[in-house]
Amino acid sequence: MNHTPAIVYANRLCDSDTTTNKLIYQIKQDRLSSKELDKLQARCSAELSELRNELNELLKELRAIAEGSNRPAAEPRKHAA
Repeated sequence: MNHTPAIVYANRLCDSDTTTNKLIYQIKQDRLSSKELDKLQARCSAELSELRNELNELLKELRAIAEGSNRPAAEPRKHAA
């Protein structure tokens, strides 16, 4: 017997509203086994950690940009005529 997984994942769960809605429905209907729920919890934890890391990197970039725009511009060089 060929078993098809109950859950087919997108790259990230949050990337697909359809996948998210299907998961919510399956959870509410109590259609996921304990093993599937454990796998889902582990995946959600990993994705959350990944998203936090990406957010931290973006915040670092924004801070660097903000620091650059707050520095006074260097005085223009005067050329001898």
